[in-house]
Parts: sequence; structure tokens; C-alpha cells
Amino acid sequence: MDLISHGLVGTMMAGLGLNKKFGLISTITMVIANIAPDLDVITFLKGPKTFYKYHREVTHSILGVVILWILISTGIYLFTPFHNLPAIIAMVGGGLLGHLLLDSLTPWGLPLFYPLNSKKYGFDLIWFCDPVIIGSMVGGVYLGFQYPHLEQVIYILSFALISSYLVLRVTQKRRALKLAKEELTPRFKDAEVHILPSAVSPFMWDVIFSARSQYLYISVDSRREEITAVKEFTSSGYHRCVKCSCESDLVEVFLKRARFPFYNVVRNEGSYTIEWSDAQLSNLGGVHGVTVTVDENGQIKHQKLQVKRPVRRRKRRRLADYLQREAS
Repeated sequence: MDLISHGLVGTMMAGLGLNKKFGLISTITMVIANIAPDLDVITFLKGPKTFYKYHREVTHSILGVVILWILISTGIYLFTPFHNLPAIIAMVGGGLLGHLLLDSLTPWGLPLFYPLNSKKYGFDLIWFCDPVIIGSMVGGVYLGFQYPHLEQVIYILSFALISSYLVLRVTQKRRALKLAKEELTPRFKDAEVHILPSAVSPFMWDVIFSARSQYLYISVDSRREEITAVKEFTSSGYHRCVKCSCESDLVEVFLKRARFPFYNVVRNEGSYTIEWSDAQLSNLGGVHGVTVTVDENGQIKHQKLQVKRPVRRRKRRRLADYLQREAS
């Protein structure tokens, strides 16, 4: 989620009664605590590569949160008129945890045990800019300012609406998995399965079955209970040029962020072109991979991002039709 969304969450959390007890400083404290982990967005000043390399790293880990907790609490206590230390510690901690909880709902996940372990944890329930979540926040804050005497009730109802929506998302996620499994091929029966929210629609899900270097991608519309797209992704035969391409800064960052990476090697006269893609991102618009060209000696000659136009709604396509066409 972006800085604005976290700022709205901080405002709503303070509006549950803290601002009436402690005043405006409580709202400021909650907003600062909620957006603090995303201060690593300043890395974008060094370019997209630096941003994608360092965003959601240490500031979204347990270690980073503890450090921010101490720094923000100390700053509020020393440099503001608010000197209720237990209340400051509680509010800052609640704001930081609220940020992590909201971010854990998105596909990137959180490296909670960084730098000891870079594994990321998350629930894969909503896309980064879910219209229902953001709409509930904006509407709640707007109504809260318009009707200050009903502020607490409005924010409680807003959080209740968001919670109900997340419960619905869990139900949709299970339904999407059930629909995908009904048409699963035997080759992927024992594969690891991932169900991720789609950027196309809040009702769409990307179900990905992973078996070694092979991925079966199934796009599911949980509202209409239908499969809209199916595709297999398999890495081409290994060649030493693949390892050479990993020396590219773009590939390094891409592999750090990609959850389902695969590559395709094309031999040209005197060089090799390695196309790195992600089984989920390749079905979306925008940046979805990296293309690297290396010579016979393994030296990188050219590298660029793979960019697609924004994805559009696909026509319904059953898995059986896909398999039949592949067989023919």
C-alpha cells in the first residue's frame, strides 16, 4: 500500500478515541508511525533499480520496526509537548504494527526476520491498490471530518467494512483454488500452489502451480466462477550464458522481487539473448521482466526491461480448450 493509504489508516486509528483524549498530537503520532516503514521510498531518488532493491527490506522487518519504535517514541517525547511516555509507546507501536498488517495483505510480503533470513511472509489477499480498501478509508476519513461528533462510530464502521471485505476475500481465494484444482492436469497434481490477487480486478485471482522450473498459470474469476486464462511457463535448456546474465544489475533486482521466475534463451549470431520473466507478472501490464544480451565470452552487451501495455480483460477460455489446442 502507498503512503496515502497508511496515512489514512493512522488518521482512522487516532479517531477511535485517542484524539479526543490526547488531542491533535495523537493523530500526528499515529500518522507518522503508520507511514514510517515506507520512508525507504527515498531510494527511488537513485532510480527504480535502487528502489526495487531496497524497498520493503529492513524497515519492514522486526528489527527495523523495533528501531523505528524507539526512534519515533523518543522523538515525540523530546520534541513535542506530549510527554505521556506509555501512551506514546503504545500509539507508535500500534501504528507500526498497523502498517505491517496492511502490507502483509499484498503479494510482496514482509521479510520479518531480515537480515537473518530474507524469506517473505504474507497473506496474498489484496492487490497493492485495492479500490474497496482505499474507498473505505477515504470515505471514512471524509465522513469523520464532516461529522466530528460521529467520528468514532464512523471509523468503527469503516474498519468493520474492511474486515468484512477481507473475510469475503478469503472465501473468494478458497473458491478460486477449488475451481483451478478441478481442471488441473496430472503433471501438476503434486505441485506447490500459490493463490494471488490479480491487478486486473478485485474478483480475479492468479492461481500458480509450481513444479521445479515449470509453472501452470490459471486466471480465475471467483465471482463468475470461471477460468479466464491458462498458460504454462517453462525455462529453456540451461546454458552458461544464463549464469552470465545474472551479473546484470537489472536481473539481480528482478530475481530478488520475482516470485515465479523463468528464462528463455535465444541464440543469435555471435551472441545469446536471455529473457527473464515472471509467471504472474508476464500476464500483467508494465514491467514484467528483463532481457539481457551476452556475447560468446559471457560479457553483457545489452540489457533492458521488458514492458507490456496494460492488461485487458481476456475472453473466457477453459483449460480443456487450451489443452486441446496445444495437442493439435
